[in-house]
Amino acid sequence: MMNATDMVQGNLALKLETPAAPAFTVVKGGRSGFQTLPGKPVRSQCVATTSAPVALKASTIVALAVALTLFFVLATSIFSARHAAYAESVSNVTYETVRVQSGDSLWSLAQEHPIEGLSTQETSDMIRNVNHLEHGSLDAGAHLKVPARS
Repeated sequence: MMNATDMVQGNLALKLETPAAPAFTVVKGGRSGFQTLPGKPVRSQCVATTSAPVALKASTIVALAVALTLFFVLATSIFSARHAAYAESVSNVTYETVRVQSGDSLWSLAQEHPIEGLSTQETSDMIRNVNHLEHGSLDAGAHLKVPARS
């Protein structure tokens, strides 16, 4: 049996402790004579508190700066290496002209005419750029330059 102070949420079962109801006394009169009147218990109110910001230590800031710098250097070197490999692969490409058939796409042409060292996506992008296409859709009967098959 569950009473009003038991709460179950998810996999956690919590028993809420009901604090003693605070009471107050109303004093009527002046300094000399007073008479107490019964008061109603006051409901407790939950007040949200915010914690003060935590100051970071200098060593933490330095470690964070070093980590970010290493990440930036690593990302830059990976990008540069990939860009160099792409440039080398593209520099040796010879092209042939093909007539676009119904159902052809940049992706299917890139798969049929792969470039060593490049992904299908990169080859597809290169075909689009070489042919100055603004979008990826092709018209049947159009002539496109594609990488020559080796």
